[in-house]
Amino acid sequence: MKIRLCFRLLVVLCALAPVAGRAQAEVTGIYLTWRDDPATTITVNWVNLYAEAPATVWYRGGTSEWRRAEGAGQPVRPSGLWVRRVQLRELEADTVYQIAIGAKAPGGTQGVHTFSTMPRELRRAVSFVTGGDMMHTREMVDAMNKQAGRLDPDFALLGGDLAYANNVDATRWVDFFQSWMLHARGRDGRLIPMVAVIGNHEVARGYQGRPEVEASQYFTLFDLPGGKARHVLDFGSYLSLVNLDSEHTEAIQGAQAAWLGETLAARARQTFLFACYHFPAYGSAKAPGPGKLPIDNPRSIAIREHWMPHLERYGVTAVFENDHHNYKRTHRLRGHRRDDDNGLLYLGDGAWGVRTRTVPPLSEAWYLAKAEPTRHLFHVALQPSGRARIVAVNDQGEIFDEVNLATPRTRPVHP
Repeated sequence: MKIRLCFRLLVVLCALAPVAGRAQAEVTGIYLTWRDDPATTITVNWVNLYAEAPATVWYRGGTSEWRRAEGAGQPVRPSGLWVRRVQLRELEADTVYQIAIGAKAPGGTQGVHTFSTMPRELRRAVSFVTGGDMMHTREMVDAMNKQAGRLDPDFALLGGDLAYANNVDATRWVDFFQSWMLHARGRDGRLIPMVAVIGNHEVARGYQGRPEVEASQYFTLFDLPGGKARHVLDFGSYLSLVNLDSEHTEAIQGAQAAWLGETLAARARQTFLFACYHFPAYGSAKAPGPGKLPIDNPRSIAIREHWMPHLERYGVTAVFENDHHNYKRTHRLRGHRRDDDNGLLYLGDGAWGVRTRTVPPLSEAWYLAKAEPTRHLFHVALQPSGRARIVAVNDQGEIFDEVNLATPRTRPVHP
């Protein structure tokens, strides 16, 4: 089994690599992530099959001299794949950098990529794309990744079920990262960093897995803040992303719920505060039985019981949910009731590059304001004025839904 998997990986990597040979194959599937401050750091990751390959990144801002940074390689088990990782630190905020991977500094433009650090303060518009359930087929993910690049976001928030590898088929990770590197680029060609959230298809058997066993590929490929699937990423004092694990490797209740309350409390004054997780509290498919709605799913009930009180108390800007393979926008909700004045907005439902499902009639699903079986992503634009515009874009590049949000968002409601 291991020999067959290694051979499949070799075939995929060789097919995707440029003619230049092994030197270029070593940078197949480059992707950027953050573990620390997005204004002053970036983590450069790439995958290959070579246990002894160097992990060297050359970088510079503008036309300055190339600087060298060394990282390390790590096997992605179970597979014959390796991931290389180098974190660049002490970068200038809101600045374009060039990077190249290899033992020697680049002598020209071949193999040179660009990226941009994030601003320290919201003095210009900042935008990101978000969605989940990304790759039933390479054609589907390519189409939406191209739309993501055309929107020219600063980064992407990816809400789980990325490659559908199920902690088994690492060739799908190669396809996923290659598609992202080729198609999810800004208008100036720069690489777009990703913030990864865990979903059931990152985990063998989907739920209640051990990070080091059933989700070993995901936790090796992504160097997460704090080393846990639940994590928070802060962008200065203007934006925080609170990302949760909807029972894939950690229980919804208990330690994670307590962490959520503490994390939101510490960021209650952020201008923009978003929560993201995979399995939805207010879904658009997967009803647990005849005469039931998606919200009757036991996991959805647990999320509403253990997470919603914290999200409502600290007034997040919006909540991004996934997993159900449709488009959905809820009414504003609070206390599991419609509240057009003070409720939270739940957006989803994870249909970036997957086959869609049937949505329930809106006359029955009282919590849904709009739902349809459409592949899509969200483009979120944050303005220095404190306003946010969120549009839904389909795989043809068409905007088919929109919501505008204004601060101040709901402030903490003390019990």
